[in-house]
Amino acid sequence: MNLLDEIYNNHGISYGIDHFNQFLSELEKYDFAQMLAYQVKYPLRYLLEFILSTPSLWIKMLDNDWIRVMSVLNPRPKPFSREIDDAGYVDIHFLCKYLRVNAIELFLQQTRFSNEDKKKLLQYSNKISLFLFMDELDLDDLDGDYLMHKDELDKVRLKLISNGIIKPLNYNCGELREYIQIELKTIENQ
Repeated sequence: MNLLDEIYNNHGISYGIDHFNQFLSELEKYDFAQMLAYQVKYPLRYLLEFILSTPSLWIKMLDNDWIRVMSVLNPRPKPFSREIDDAGYVDIHFLCKYLRVNAIELFLQQTRFSNEDKKKLLQYSNKISLFLFMDELDLDDLDGDYLMHKDELDKVRLKLISNGIIKPLNYNCGELREYIQIELKTIENQ
């Protein structure tokens, strides 16, 4: 995956869609989940920019595809040895923050993930819950020029929740933390 290193190393000459579009035809040859797994060594902000600048690589993905991404990114890093800008949970960040779907619940529902993996996810999500919501600056970036347009994200969100497997993220930050605490207690008592 020398291509991904090259793209990262040239980041800063250009940004967002302009930067990643230069490499799009080459990127399309690779598996999206594997590309994310390889890039978790880079900062979270960079990897989110990568995802939001290359929607053609993932826009048609369904719930099963996102579950596969979660599987490829497992095992998860220890939540308290990682910085907030660590990309080990990029799928959760992206799905919760930008698609506004409950990726935490989706992860917890998967029997293929161990209770230890689920506990790590919940601890990490609790630690960074404030960052799982968009602010005005995030919304400004979703203009279709720098990053993909927010209307495109809404269409993807509606498609994902339409089959009922992935639920919308209908919490504010406080409610999400409450939900995480309840789920964490459930996992710890198993």
